[in-house]
Amino acid sequence: MSEAQKNRNHLWQLIRRGRPSVAAFSVAVLAALGSVAGSLWFPIQTKHLIDQFNGGGIDLRQVALVAAVLTGGAAAGALSAYMLARVGYQVVAALRVALVEKLLRLPVASFDSESSGERVSRVVRDCEAISELITKQTINLVTGVLLLGGSVVVLLLLDVPLTLTLLGSVVAAFVVMIPIAFLLDGLSRRTQDRVARMSGILTHIFQEIRLVKAFTAEAHERRRSVEEIEDLKRLGLKTARISVVLEPLMGLAMTLAIIIILVYGAARVAAGEISIGTLTAFILYIFNVVNPLGQLTNFTAELQKAKGASVRIAGIFAEAEEASTPQPASRKPGGVLEFRNVSFAYGGRDRIVLNGIDLRFEPGTTTALVGASGSGKTTVLSLIERFYEPSEGEILYYGRPIGDYPLPEWRGGIGYVAQSAPVMPGTVRENIVYGLSGTFSDADVRSAAERAGALDFIDHMPQGLDTVLIEQGNNLSGGQRQRIAIARMFLRDPDILILDEATSNLDSETEHQVKLALEKLMQDRTNIIVAHRLSTVMHADRICFLDNGRISGTGNHAELIASHPYYARLVQRQFQQPLEVESLEAG
Repeated sequence: MSEAQKNRNHLWQLIRRGRPSVAAFSVAVLAALGSVAGSLWFPIQTKHLIDQFNGGGIDLRQVALVAAVLTGGAAAGALSAYMLARVGYQVVAALRVALVEKLLRLPVASFDSESSGERVSRVVRDCEAISELITKQTINLVTGVLLLGGSVVVLLLLDVPLTLTLLGSVVAAFVVMIPIAFLLDGLSRRTQDRVARMSGILTHIFQEIRLVKAFTAEAHERRRSVEEIEDLKRLGLKTARISVVLEPLMGLAMTLAIIIILVYGAARVAAGEISIGTLTAFILYIFNVVNPLGQLTNFTAELQKAKGASVRIAGIFAEAEEASTPQPASRKPGGVLEFRNVSFAYGGRDRIVLNGIDLRFEPGTTTALVGASGSGKTTVLSLIERFYEPSEGEILYYGRPIGDYPLPEWRGGIGYVAQSAPVMPGTVRENIVYGLSGTFSDADVRSAAERAGALDFIDHMPQGLDTVLIEQGNNLSGGQRQRIAIARMFLRDPDILILDEATSNLDSETEHQVKLALEKLMQDRTNIIVAHRLSTVMHADRICFLDNGRISGTGNHAELIASHPYYARLVQRQFQQPLEVESLEAG
């Protein structure tokens, strides 16, 4: 199968995925037929009207008929355009829903290869290209083919020599214009790709605007954005240069066709071979020939653009989703979580992040992971959450591979409190119950907030639980975001609790308040802590020291001081020489 055939198949499959309404499409086609019939009939009626005038009188009924034909054709065309627009927007809406659902089912690794802005562009701009094809260009194709074919038939019936003259002049012009139209198509697809790239860059900049300003990187980001904008401008100017050639050519073709028909037709009228009414009809039919050819050219260009968009969208639909479990095991709380000889390397990278590690997380205990930046701590958490699969080895729960458990059920038993404690757009209440199934009353939400130490500041907010949080929770302090995340965990009631640098960015007083909330939350759970402050992990039941993807030491705080020189040196520096702290950053 050729590449062009594959592209057409991708486009057709995407349109079918949108489940277009057959009834609405049928109404659109029937209305288009009515519009075409009106366009074909109008010049003939005009011919009769003019011939009657030359005979010495005008039949008012004939005038009324011409007006009725014009009005009816216009109304039918409007109905056809509206019904097809309904079909198109229905298809694109369904396609966007399916695309969003697909993106949400993709593994985290899929988002490592393309920026979020580019993915958004696939949902918005690429779907718009398909929408344009369905809502506008398809009806142009249908009416253009019918109108062109019908006009040629009627013209041949009126006068063959004049028809051949008309077609010859118009076709000659379009032979020149079609290659230019295909140049526009290539530029259009390149523009789509550049817009997607610029969307990715700008999305990242605006999401991290505080980082940009904190590091006075406005000039750098401006230069980077200007480069993309200039590239888009250059593509736009190329498109404009071709368009300014193409559009006058179309106008010139129309003018030349009219002049040729007028000169040749006038000679035929003078010779008594045709009537003035017939010549008038021919001039009117010029528009019925030239306009459809233009529509067909536009359809071809839009089809190529839509096929390019469909290839990119089809690529997303073809990506492997997060692993499903054919025969899922029932997940019971309180099991031992165990890593056995687990190794891992991120896709496309040679460096092994974890190398044959063995870990055991017992129920009702707290295990801390410490180590230098890049030692693999965060990767361990990602493997537990099943964001990635181990390259080698296995992770077990109750002695069974964690892949045997349904993914929603598995993640539903894990609570994750991150360093940044991200906040989603919405109210405080919506953030506390975020991702939780079931219905929670105000009393449930307030109880969780109180246990997390968050109720006091929530009650002081303008609308309490119904206060809307701005993007990334920037109207909350770091400690407040952490306590909302902890309140969510109280409602979630997870079996396994992961605390990833949960107190690293807090001042002493706020850290104390958050620690009190965490102590309540950690009771009777399997707790896994990642922290670079040793004061946070020194009371853990078990501390595992990661070094370059391997576990170089295991034990409680006292045992590691005695057996692990590097850990002992860090403890000495952090607690005895605070000005020379060698902190352990999140890995």
